[in-house]
Amino acid sequence: MSKDAEVMTLYSFSMTFLTFLLGEIEQMMYVLFALMVIEFLSFTISKAISGQASIRAIGIQLLKKALILIMVAVANLLDKVIPIGISIRDFTVIFYIFYELLYIITNVSSSGLPVPQIVRDALDLLKSKVKK
Repeated sequence: MSKDAEVMTLYSFSMTFLTFLLGEIEQMMYVLFALMVIEFLSFTISKAISGQASIRAIGIQLLKKALILIMVAVANLLDKVIPIGISIRDFTVIFYIFYELLYIITNVSSSGLPVPQIVRDALDLLKSKVKK
């Protein structure tokens, strides 16, 4: 087997395994991935501006992103064994989308940059709906 074929085989198995764990990679997952990257960048920039940036803090933030993906995988696996008619995975993904949005705004705000009032109002509305 050629080196290229080995790489393609490894890639195929890896993607199949990830799809099994995380479920179908569709629009909501792309949004979650994008927000995870944006939140990580906003966290890093915010810490750099405040003078609190450290390799440890950045490493912990990356580990938290891994834990989010682990929770999505757990929710997806629960969907496979508990057919309750709703998608536990989708609810989990939506939860973490809002979580990432909240922390992006927190990071931007803590760096001293103003956050538009309409964005704050939208988040307050989301918070009140989630608490119900």
